[in-house]
Amino acid sequence: MKTKTLKYNDGIEEALRVREIVFVEEQHVPMEEEIDDIDKIATHIIVYDKGVPIGTGRLFQKQGKWFIGRVAVLKESRSKGIGQLIMRELTCFALKQGAKRIYVHAQTQVLDFYNKLGYIEYGPLFMDAGIPHKEMYRDV
Repeated sequence: MKTKTLKYNDGIEEALRVREIVFVEEQHVPMEEEIDDIDKIATHIIVYDKGVPIGTGRLFQKQGKWFIGRVAVLKESRSKGIGQLIMRELTCFALKQGAKRIYVHAQTQVLDFYNKLGYIEYGPLFMDAGIPHKEMYRDV
């Protein structure tokens, strides 16, 4: 991959389309569960390859805690470091906002991805949109 462009909060429709492909079409999450009120307050990042949106994620603060969520990369762009890029950029943005710890609700199928980024599992397994998740955090 030669061309990567990052944008924050620009092209939210493109971020939602990436999420629709990954979560709704691939993972069968109902659309009404995928789009939520947090989208209105979150900082969204969209990664482009040659002008085409290929990945996204969002950062938001809730009850004094910082969360990264809805990290999604199109299937054909996976295993190329895009997810790591999204996490790194959102973490840097959170640090600039004063975050000391970041939380994620990780699908169990990607726990290794978050473990490699320094996230620690805690709490019980829980279901979200019919998919098993674990809460995780990382001090930054």
